[in-house]
Formats: sequence, structure tokens, C-alpha cells
Amino acid sequence: MVTAYTGVSFRHVDRVMLTIGFVGTGTLTEAVVTGLMQSHAGRCHILLSPRSEVVSQRLAAAHEDVRRCASNREVVEGSDVVVLAVLPKQLAEVAAELAFRPEQLVVNCVAGASVEAVKRLVAPAREVVRVVPLPPIRFRQGPIAVYPAHPVVEELFGGLGDLIVAGQESELTAIAHASGMMSSFYAMQNTVIGWLESRGIAGPTAALYMRSLYAGLGALGLDAARKGEPIDPAHHETAGGLNECARRHLSAHGWFDEISAALDAVERHVPSKPRD
Repeated sequence: MVTAYTGVSFRHVDRVMLTIGFVGTGTLTEAVVTGLMQSHAGRCHILLSPRSEVVSQRLAAAHEDVRRCASNREVVEGSDVVVLAVLPKQLAEVAAELAFRPEQLVVNCVAGASVEAVKRLVAPAREVVRVVPLPPIRFRQGPIAVYPAHPVVEELFGGLGDLIVAGQESELTAIAHASGMMSSFYAMQNTVIGWLESRGIAGPTAALYMRSLYAGLGALGLDAARKGEPIDPAHHETAGGLNECARRHLSAHGWFDEISAALDAVERHVPSKPRD
């Protein structure tokens, strides 16, 4: 259940602009800020840490409401909401140099870092929400997993994709592990593109065909998910047809079982229990 929040909120934008600071300015931050500026331009200010220099300068040049700060400390001092987006190995060291305030909301985007672990690092700030944004957020698409429920975070990220609010942190952890299939998705596409090229299809043509095909299938699948409808692969093939042939071949060779095995490997690679 979402509880009332009495801190900063977009409900207050008539009186004051919400300031969101990003500690860590890499590829993920660039994607999130790009999405935010499409959805909330004119409703918030963005403060960026200076590293990466290239990304922070590019974002500041592209958006009037985005400013590059001289240090992470300056970001935290000037922000109502602080987004932590550093590498896991950097988190403790970076947080130790920062002075958080009790009323600040901290959004934890650090892979594998639990809510409780981050709370200890950002005290006296009391509210920490863990968020798992993915690269398509720059287009305001894709899933955004959140734990725990929080009205400000839900309003902030709700227009940037499909918001999934986990009931417990273990659910969010499993969802984060499932996102480990992203690069494999592209590897599969590239394999099919390579096969088409071996049959004389020009590379750009093969790439456009396959990327468009999978994007279209994704749109159909997402529409079904939003309607609560399952997808039966058998309903997307003709008896004795091309799709049935390919799926049966892959199934006979254990391809789909290997996907589950790969996710098991991801779960072992990243501790399944949220870090305390």
C-alpha cells in the first residue's frame, strides 16, 4: 500500500521547482535524465555530478534545466531528491564523502545494493527507495521496478515506462536478475542478422528487418501483458510452418531450458538475498 508522503513532491511545483541530483553520471543517468526531460521539463531542475565529464557536459548543453556541478557534494547539498547511480564497488566510498539531510529522499539505482544497506550509508536521510531503470527509459519505454512504494518516486518515474512496484525487496531482486537477458537478446538478433547476410541480404537491410520484427513482436507482447492475457507460442505459428519448425528445433536442443539455466547463473553471480 502506498502511504502519504509529506516531503517534497511535484504537488508543490506551483511554489517551488523540485531539484533532483544525480551522483554518478554514466550511461544509465543519461538515459534517465533524457526521459525525465521529455516527461517533466519545466517541472524540475537536474543537478549532475561532474563525472563522466563527457556525459554531464552533453546533458547540460542539451537541456536548460540541467546543470553540471563541480562535485558530488554540491549535487547533494542542492537537491531535494538524490539519485545514487554509481558502480557497486564505489558506493561506500562515494557516500562517505557526502552530507545527506534528514528530509532528503534517496533513490538507490546501485546494482545489488539493498535499501537497508543504503540507509546506513546515507544517514541521517531516512527515506530510501530502490529503483531499477533500464536503457529504454530514454524513450520513456520499458519496465521500471521500484521498492518500496513511494508516491514521489512513482510520480517521478511513472511517465517514463511501465512502473512495477514490488511488494518486497526479494521480488525486485529477482526482476533485476531477469534483466540480465538484455545482451543475450541482442546476441540472438545479431545471429539471425548474420544468417541473413550469409544468404546475400545486405547488412543494413537484414538489421532493419530483424530489429523491426522483434520490436513489433514486443509491442504485441506488451499489449497482451497490459490486458492480462498470456501468450501461447503455439498461437503464433502454423502447424507444419516455419515458426513451428524453428521452435521445435530449439526445444529439442534444450535451448529454452538453457535460458532458465542462464538466469540461475545470474542469480548465483549476484547474491539472491538483498545486501544488508
